[in-house]
Amino acid sequence: MRYSFSLVPSAPLAAFGDTIARAEDWGYDLAWSPDQGFMYDPFVALSYLATRTRDMSLGVGITNPFQRHPIQIARAAAALADLSNGRFILGLGAGEKRRIRDRVGAPSGPFVDTITDTMRTLRALFAGERVTVANSVFALDDVGLELDDPQDIPIYLATTHRDVFKAAGAFADGVIVGDVAAPETMARIVEWIAEGARSQGRDIADITIVAWCATIVADDRAAVVEHLRRPVIGSAINGMHRATRDLMGVDQAHFNGIRAAKFDPSAELPAGSIPDDMVDRFAIAGPPDYCAARIEALAKVGVDMMGFRMPVALTGRYDFETNLHRLARDVTPLVGS
Repeated sequence: MRYSFSLVPSAPLAAFGDTIARAEDWGYDLAWSPDQGFMYDPFVALSYLATRTRDMSLGVGITNPFQRHPIQIARAAAALADLSNGRFILGLGAGEKRRIRDRVGAPSGPFVDTITDTMRTLRALFAGERVTVANSVFALDDVGLELDDPQDIPIYLATTHRDVFKAAGAFADGVIVGDVAAPETMARIVEWIAEGARSQGRDIADITIVAWCATIVADDRAAVVEHLRRPVIGSAINGMHRATRDLMGVDQAHFNGIRAAKFDPSAELPAGSIPDDMVDRFAIAGPPDYCAARIEALAKVGVDMMGFRMPVALTGRYDFETNLHRLARDVTPLVGS
C-alpha cells in the first residue's frame, strides 16, 4: 500500500511547502494539490513544491477540461514533469459544475465523451504527436506541443461514474475513486475498471487504484463522525453518481433533502438520512487500530494507494498537519502488521 494526501495550497506558500516537505520525511509517497476552487493555482504551487521535495511524487488532483483547455493542461503538465524530474502525475475529472464551472461560464458537454477525448488528446500530445479533434467542449486543429521529446506523464482519472470507471480502465494509468471507504462497493468499482481494461487488452494490475476519502485519526470516534456527517458526507453524497450512490446505500427518498442541505445552510438535514454506518461507508475516522483495519479491508479488494483527503469544511476543527503526522506515525505502520 502506498500513501498520498490532498492539501489545498494556502498562504504563505512557504509554510505550505514546509508541510509537504515534512510529509515527505514522514514517508508519504505522493502529495496532491486540488484545482477544485479559486485558491492558489495548483500548477504554480506544485512548481514550488518541486523545489521543496526530493523523491515524493506531486499531482494535480484534480483539474478538468471544461475550465482548462487540454492544450493548456498539457503545457503545464509538461513543465511540471520537467521541473520535478518525472515525479508529476496529472489527475483529471469533471470538476464541480454548479459551484465552480457554471460560475465561470465554462462550456458544457457529456462527461464520458469529453474526458475520453481529453485522455486520448493528452496521450497523443505527450507522445509528440499533432492532434486534430473537436467536440462540444474543446477543439484542436493540427496542434502539437512545441517541445523536444515531451515526457509521457501518468494520467489518473477521478470519478464516481460507472461508465467513467470503465473509461479509466481503458485509458488511464490510475483511478481516483472518490469518497468510497466501503470495501464491498470498492470491489464492484474495481470490477468496472477491470472491464474497461479488458476492452483494450490491458491488465488491471497495471492501473493504480486510489481510495480518495476523508480520513481522520481521532480517539473520540463518535465526535468526528458527527462532524463529518453534514458538511463532508452530505457534500460527497450530492456529488456522487447515482449508480455508485445506490451501491453505497443512500436512500433516494432522502437524497433531495441531503441536496437541499448542501446548498442551503438554513435547511435541516433530514433525520436519519445520513446514519453513522453511512458516514463509515464514505470516510474513515477513529483510533489508529480502527483506521488501519479499514485501510487493510480496502487493500484486500484491490486498492493500491490511499488518498487521505483533508476536508476543507473541517478546517476549524482539526489541524490537518497533525492529522497527517498521526496517520503516518500511528496508522500506516499497523497496516498489514
